[in-house]
Amino acid sequence: MLTNIVLLCFALLSNFGTTQSVNKWDGKWFPSIPDGEDRNPIIPFKRTDLTDHKHGIKMGIKDATCDDAKKGLIQDWFKQPENYTCLDNRKLYLPNSYIHPLHTIERIPPHYNAPHACMNETIEYNEIIPTFGTHRPLWGVFGEYKFLPKQRWLHNLEHGAIVMLYHPCADRNEVNLLKKIVKNCLYKHIITPYNLLEPNRPLVLISWGHRLEMSRVAIDLAVKFIKDHAIHGPEKLTKNGQYDFMLLHKAKIVSDINDSNLCPNDNESGITMK
Repeated sequence: MLTNIVLLCFALLSNFGTTQSVNKWDGKWFPSIPDGEDRNPIIPFKRTDLTDHKHGIKMGIKDATCDDAKKGLIQDWFKQPENYTCLDNRKLYLPNSYIHPLHTIERIPPHYNAPHACMNETIEYNEIIPTFGTHRPLWGVFGEYKFLPKQRWLHNLEHGAIVMLYHPCADRNEVNLLKKIVKNCLYKHIITPYNLLEPNRPLVLISWGHRLEMSRVAIDLAVKFIKDHAIHGPEKLTKNGQYDFMLLHKAKIVSDINDSNLCPNDNESGITMK
């Protein structure tokens, strides 16, 4: 009898401790809070020739029933000019030296595999600027876009690319400077406007699990970010993407196709751009 009472008390204390630890945690759960709903579960695809045990759906295969980079694009964005046009007061986005750059790191489990979702599914994100997560099977051709939705460039990040985002109202000189750095640092890059950025930091560099937000371009910091975090995605592929809608300029090879020498024009005290 006494043994049963002791065991019961131990069980109650164990449950209480677990509840307390859950309630006290202020950070983010990955991929969701225990017993919570996973907002982006892998949904089995009926076509066995397109299924993949790692991502749910095979990547890089154009298929009209899933993703051919042509049909159903409205699922990710409505092809509206507001995505790439400044509709706000540009003065709100002027560079401010008193606003320091912000580097955010998201801890991604080493064995995490991002699910792929066909175009008949909506993909939602918890972050305004996601650095990982569910994405489309086909990724963007490396280069600069008039607009590229995050459901595409997240796949580029997974392959080790650097993505540059800028608010359409951001200072043009600052935007052009950051573009120049990115284009001359590596081949595997994506550049696109993104109208969800805050006025105080309308310039952003992203790699898999990392983001650097800036009010004005901090050259040394931007170069260091690229050197430290480019080509570190979980899938180090050099194969180019298949999605090229609204592509303005294809990326040019800087050192080689593998970007084995990042930012080769860097002279450490700054960067000399072509």
